[in-house]
Amino acid sequence: MITGDDEERRLDAVRRYDILDTPPDGAFDRVTALAARFCDVPISTITIVDRDRIWFKSTCGIDIDQIPRDRGLCASVILRDEPYVVTDAGLDPRTLDNPLVRGELGLRFYVAVPLTTSDGYNLGTLNIIDVEPRDVDSQQLQTLSDLAAIVIDELELRLAARRTVEFETERANAQFREQILAGLSHDMRTPLAILRGTVDLEDGVGSLDPERRRIRHLARRQIRHLDWLVRQFLDYAQLEEDRRVTVHVAPTDLAELVTDAVDVFTDRAHIDVRVASDRPALADRDRVLQILIELLNNAVRFAGLEMPIDVSVEDQDDGSPTVSVADRGPGIEATALPRLFEKFYRSDRSSGSGIGLYVSRALAEAQGGRLGVQSTPGQGTRFTLVLQAAHPTSERSRDPSHDRVASSR
Repeated sequence: MITGDDEERRLDAVRRYDILDTPPDGAFDRVTALAARFCDVPISTITIVDRDRIWFKSTCGIDIDQIPRDRGLCASVILRDEPYVVTDAGLDPRTLDNPLVRGELGLRFYVAVPLTTSDGYNLGTLNIIDVEPRDVDSQQLQTLSDLAAIVIDELELRLAARRTVEFETERANAQFREQILAGLSHDMRTPLAILRGTVDLEDGVGSLDPERRRIRHLARRQIRHLDWLVRQFLDYAQLEEDRRVTVHVAPTDLAELVTDAVDVFTDRAHIDVRVASDRPALADRDRVLQILIELLNNAVRFAGLEMPIDVSVEDQDDGSPTVSVADRGPGIEATALPRLFEKFYRSDRSSGSGIGLYVSRALAEAQGGRLGVQSTPGQGTRFTLVLQAAHPTSERSRDPSHDRVASSR
């Protein structure tokens, strides 16, 4: 007995071959013509049994597109693996009350062979029909079975051809996208390198007046911010290609990275920094800086210019180095937290692209770390980046007096 799950899997197989509602096809029409001629019957059809209908892929001797599934005999044929033979439908209790027998067609003779796929699903049938009672011999049944196998072979060949085309198209598209990404990476990074080199030339000029030094410092901050934007875009594109982002881990001073990240926002926000650990992290320096700039950018966006932002560097109980970025903004509703790291997710208050946190979590995980968030509506949000320690946890106690506290302004 076929269960509902079995039928759903069979229907999945029907959809896999993408045959329903396709136009007439000479390859299948030749099969029905050959079946009718060999068995000396007026009608032959190839049918596919859909969920609520029987659709005719090919007909010989009858003009019909489809009928309701409950009116056809094919729905009974697909429940079995052997030919279905009715020599006199007017006397056969299986077909006596069927509309095709009692109605205008007046079907009397019916033989159907299931169209069985290589993985055992019956898609439909190859049928021969007559309006007069008659018999069928073993040679005719064998020929019908062979013709049904030819129908399946044709479907399999077309499926294989379609998949080959899809694969080659996707491979060509992937190569094209890779070339575009390589070109974009070069085109976007080259101007930044030129800008950075131009600013660095100022270092050899000698002493600069305070205004020139201020402009040079501002230019460097903006170049760093532009570099962060370029990295976000390129990393997102890499992730979209199902390719891992590249990281190069080494012992890394998190306090130094925090200073560099905070420096980008010196003129935009009040940021308080607390360093409670000097344990180096095993991390990619540039990637961690990229994550920190994203977290600070979010905090500035949500907390505003007047609300202080707190950044802390400390160790977890297991010795893992962490950096936390906390704002005192409106916070995030609990229902939104699970979606925060999803691609393109933006809260009602966000004007960003929706890829920053998505990329940041991927960068954290690529380094063996993790990025989490806690938030209380009305009180603020805290993002915590946890990284691997660069060496085993030592047993020395931490002296709170060694904590360093700094502010961006």
